[in-house]
Amino acid sequence: MKRVCIIGCGAIGSLYAAHLARVAEVWVLTRRKEHAEALNREGLRVSGTHNFTVRLRATDQAVELPDFDLGIVATKAAQVKPSIADAGSRFDQGALISAQNGLGSEEILAEHTRAQIIRGTTFMSGTRHSDTHVQYELDTSTW
Repeated sequence: MKRVCIIGCGAIGSLYAAHLARVAEVWVLTRRKEHAEALNREGLRVSGTHNFTVRLRATDQAVELPDFDLGIVATKAAQVKPSIADAGSRFDQGALISAQNGLGSEEILAEHTRAQIIRGTTFMSGTRHSDTHVQYELDTSTW
């Protein structure tokens, strides 16, 4: 796995992005331009269970994304369709993990990409303090 994209950078998306950025090239697709700009400028800081800061690339424009080996969709279930609609083709040669708290996300993803779709479940938790800082509170399994 060389290039990873996290779609949605709330608490869970931020935790995925930060940890994966330690071993891969990570991009984040955000909803807000200001969020992407802050991440590009300051990086992403994790505090709590782990403490570190990473550099990554962020954008709010799907057209700016390169192709990816892996994507993790970490939006709320109701935001899956608008978040993947313009970005789906960037994962056609890879895989997408659905990490939502609702049903039907995998089917929506499959409508927008030829990627292998994987359903994920996580029990980690965090608190997003700002666009560039997430507190890692509970370090548990992800399947």
